[in-house]
Amino acid sequence: TALTAADARRLNQQGKLIAFKSIENSYPLGEDISLLAEFHAKGVRMAGPVHGKNNQFADSSTDTPRWNGLSPLGRKWVAEMNRLGMVIDASHSSDATFDQMLELSKYPIILSHSSLRSANDHPRNLDEGRLRALAAKNGAMCVSTIYLSEMNMTPERAKLFAMYEQIGTMPPAEQADLTRRWRELDKTEQMWNADFEKFMAMALRAIEIAGPDHICFGADWDGGGGLVGIEDISAQPKITARLKAAGYSDADIEKMWSGNVLRILEAQGGGAVR
Repeated sequence: TALTAADARRLNQQGKLIAFKSIENSYPLGEDISLLAEFHAKGVRMAGPVHGKNNQFADSSTDTPRWNGLSPLGRKWVAEMNRLGMVIDASHSSDATFDQMLELSKYPIILSHSSLRSANDHPRNLDEGRLRALAAKNGAMCVSTIYLSEMNMTPERAKLFAMYEQIGTMPPAEQADLTRRWRELDKTEQMWNADFEKFMAMALRAIEIAGPDHICFGADWDGGGGLVGIEDISAQPKITARLKAAGYSDADIEKMWSGNVLRILEAQGGGAVR
């Protein structure tokens, strides 16, 4: 686990893999945003206010608006995130929630796993105008492999999907078996009507709009993110090859794979409480 961007660079030089802790949904905080400090003390460096349904902090992109963006408590959440030096993650937030967080945050924000709405008109995706606004505020969107089509959630897929929620508690053999069953189901039905080519078209469009300083990668592998041709992380070198073919430099590619995330963390004070 890394706590700062400097940690990540040092550990990378040592040939070690790096993981930053994050919270996808701040609902478990209840009404007490001071609990964010406890998570920060335990190493959490990024959090999103909301997930698939509205909560006490904000409206979700996939629910009927309750607050028309952030709630009053959600605005305090933004301020506390800034104070602690934690990165605000706007993936899953409604358009209004995104707009308000972008306006209120003193520091750049990120979308950890979102796709472009121009690739598929779904509220979970970000529209091109908002991507430009995000870039103008020095934030970044980590492009995802999900919601590039409508989701085909059959009963058998839903059963396996629910099991993925518990994958962290499974022994390695059970994890491997779950992956095997998921891939076996892929042979007869696909969860998404999209593939590597559609993903790359979306990613390249996002880079065209925002520039390589404001795009990163976050495919949502445990959220059904595998597509034909990009089933898991072993396909990531194919992305790099396509970026090179499109004319992006090694420096640009380094920014998109890691540099932009580290820059945004550093912009918060590198995890130092204010």
